[in-house]
Amino acid sequence: MNVRMAGIDYSMAGLHIREKFSFTKSCQNKIYEKLKLNENILGSVIVSTCNRTEIYLSCVDGYEANPFEIICSIIDADYLKYQNLHKARQGEDLFWHLCRLSCGAKSQIWGEDQIITQVKNSLILARENNATDNILEVLFRTAITCAKKIKTKIKFSNSENTVALKTLSVLNKHKDIGNKVLVIGNGEVGKLVAKTLIENEYDVTMTLRQYKYSDVQLPIGAKAIDYAERYENMADFDILISCTLSPHFTVEKEKLLLVKSYPKIMIDLAVPRDIESDIADLGNITLYDIDTIGKDAINKSHAQQLEEIDAIIEKYHGDFIKWKNYSKNKELVTI
Repeated sequence: MNVRMAGIDYSMAGLHIREKFSFTKSCQNKIYEKLKLNENILGSVIVSTCNRTEIYLSCVDGYEANPFEIICSIIDADYLKYQNLHKARQGEDLFWHLCRLSCGAKSQIWGEDQIITQVKNSLILARENNATDNILEVLFRTAITCAKKIKTKIKFSNSENTVALKTLSVLNKHKDIGNKVLVIGNGEVGKLVAKTLIENEYDVTMTLRQYKYSDVQLPIGAKAIDYAERYENMADFDILISCTLSPHFTVEKEKLLLVKSYPKIMIDLAVPRDIESDIADLGNITLYDIDTIGKDAINKSHAQQLEEIDAIIEKYHGDFIKWKNYSKNKELVTI
């Protein structure tokens, strides 16, 4: 069993680096196709979120390539330029990392709730691309099950355990600005942010692309405007939040300068970034990104919880080892 991973995350690389390795679903599909051309790779799973991009490979025995170097080659990135900004793991270290990651113990926002779904969806996408093998299937399913158990047994000490709650906390510090919010993006994060703000008495409007008006279910209380009309409506809002999967900017400085007024607080929850970073240079705008929103270092109070988390992981690690040994013995008998 030769399983290895490598990844780049917020603890090693800033947002300007991570966004170069943030892959949309269509981009991941292309990467999977190229990975499948390598006869030494038996299976692969890509985990790409705002905070990290990781590649897990199940390889033939004796194959020792660095997964991060392989990804750099596929996307035509200079590996030597980024070689000190990633971490590679294999064996027991890899298993424990994936379990801690899946429950939110490795997130910028301690114990965040979205990561377990993101890991699950990563496995689903790999499966849809016929990219996984039996080993990665069991590895990821075990880690996800372990993370669910951790979530039911442990109450993470930081109550702001979602991006939405962290966003709310930041906005509550700027209550003098006003409460009219424009949310660009109606995916999972956009809806969660909008719902959280509405529940806390913010006046929320979300953008919809014209062809999706009848397909998207917005949170109760949210209004809607056409995405194409976002600039001409900027003057109506005090706060702007963008969280899309678009490879292009949703808010550009040049176009913003053409409107009569615009929100004074902007929050960019996307990777790659939605809001052009030069907008912060305008002087009368406070611009937050996912790093400034999520910056929440693990403090001493988390140490006890980590012990509790690891105790649960230990049990699932034992289960995985038993499965691995059973599979190995079964293979020997078959041979």
